[in-house]
Amino acid sequence: MLMEKKYAFALSIAFWGMGTLLLSIYFYGFTLHESWEYYFAFLALMIISEFLPIRMDRGFLTMEFGFVYASAIIFGPLPAAVMKFLSTVIVQSIQRRKCEWQEKVPIILFSAGQYMMSFFGGIVTYFAASKIIPESISFREALARGAGILAYFFINNALVEAYIDLERHSRLFSKLGRSLINDAATYFIALPAGIIISETHRYFGFYSAMAVFFPYMAAVCIYRFYMNLLATNRELRALHDVAAAMTSTLDMDEVLETVLASITELAPWDTACLFVYQHDALVPAVYDGIDEIRFKDVRIKPGEGITGSCLLKGKGEIVNNCRNDSRYLRITGIPENTRSLMTVPLISGSEYIGAITLTSSNNYVYTEKNLTLMSILANQAAVAISNARLFDRTARMAITDGLTKLYNYRYIYDELERQANRVKNNGGVFSFIIIDIDHFKSFNDLYGHLTGDEILQNLAQVLRNNVRENDVVGRYGGEEFAVILPGISSMEALGIAERIRQAVEKTEFARTVLGQSLYITVSAGVASYPDDALSVDDLVKKADSALLFGAKQDGRNRVVRFKGAC
Repeated sequence: MLMEKKYAFALSIAFWGMGTLLLSIYFYGFTLHESWEYYFAFLALMIISEFLPIRMDRGFLTMEFGFVYASAIIFGPLPAAVMKFLSTVIVQSIQRRKCEWQEKVPIILFSAGQYMMSFFGGIVTYFAASKIIPESISFREALARGAGILAYFFINNALVEAYIDLERHSRLFSKLGRSLINDAATYFIALPAGIIISETHRYFGFYSAMAVFFPYMAAVCIYRFYMNLLATNRELRALHDVAAAMTSTLDMDEVLETVLASITELAPWDTACLFVYQHDALVPAVYDGIDEIRFKDVRIKPGEGITGSCLLKGKGEIVNNCRNDSRYLRITGIPENTRSLMTVPLISGSEYIGAITLTSSNNYVYTEKNLTLMSILANQAAVAISNARLFDRTARMAITDGLTKLYNYRYIYDELERQANRVKNNGGVFSFIIIDIDHFKSFNDLYGHLTGDEILQNLAQVLRNNVRENDVVGRYGGEEFAVILPGISSMEALGIAERIRQAVEKTEFARTVLGQSLYITVSAGVASYPDDALSVDDLVKKADSALLFGAKQDGRNRVVRFKGAC
């Protein structure tokens, strides 16, 4: 519906703008007061000026309005309007030659139409101001021209913003104020140039006026070269900074955020996503410009869609008119008006690491330079993410029991220290449970160590299933396990331990070679900090005492809370 509104708006502006031009020519006539080659020369200069924009932080700087103003003064309003119409159509047709007809025709017509509406809006305002402003005011002509220029400026920006808002499904004129401020710099530079050209023509003739253009051309070329150097320097600095930042940390989250933040300096985008490869699919890790909460559930397999295809090929790609590409995936969260897409794979050696995908609502926005820079970034990011993953795996191995995949003794003891410090500083309580498998040595002797290992692994799963997500479960050593319960008193911990004991008692943990089901029982000791102990060593001793001198001595398969008499 919004796309239909955009096209209807573009065609209506084209109709009214070109209709105004034709009606003006019909009623007022079209007379050439200068030699025809002057018009062609000025038209050529107008076209060249539009092909030499200078990229600024918030848009482009061109001399377009300077030539519109000068042509209106030198040749009159109607010849100037015709030249502006022709230059717009020619420039837009060349710039959008790669676009599809259904895309480029409406925007070419809109561009020509909105310039005509802006131009004639300015002309009407100028003549109206000339009638309204008293003749006694000495600078009456300057005021009238200023009013016409302001009208041209406002109408031009308002129409362009309306078209962009319809294209991006935004609220109409939501960014008009910013657009007016950004474009004002262009007029402050272009208008004096237009005045100089028109005044030079008035006093020294046409060729002298044309000579003003050549210093401008030289200045523009020098300045464009300077801006390109700045842009290249900024891009190289961004790559250097991201490389330094990525190699300075092994934290996965920091690496991912650093990569995403650096993309802004290397390429334009409406949405940006860094995917990581896990469980045989690309999964969104960090992204920007995407508000849809379901986007995090997206899964892209190698070879699937444009991003998956590039991962499989191991090579980045730019896709224009991407919605017409048979590989394009309509993913929740990606805007409907997406036209351009650039994606680069993250590969380290032969290992898939992930991919970076950028999208834009503008067509042909990505260049080979963007792709080259993004590929360099992707190579750096792949190494950094691979190193962070290796560090994470190594760190996990250092604190994880290899058999049960639970935390090991070292981590359990460190966590007890952290919990004790938290309670000392903030108050509160936590409890500690030590769990021991009854007669475990007999199981090993009767059924072998492989069966014993299977029992340990299955018990680890039972423990996980019977505690909260923020509780800490670990293998304390041999057949002993430990559970840390933050914020839980000893009485509550006693109930949790009893629940675990009952779950263990009802669970089949292994089968013999003859198919006999094997069941086990456990005993547990419970102690609480700071109620039962004022140090970690003492807490462990109290829980162990409740286990050994309480649960074990009383016949096993039971849970005992430390009471001071154990």
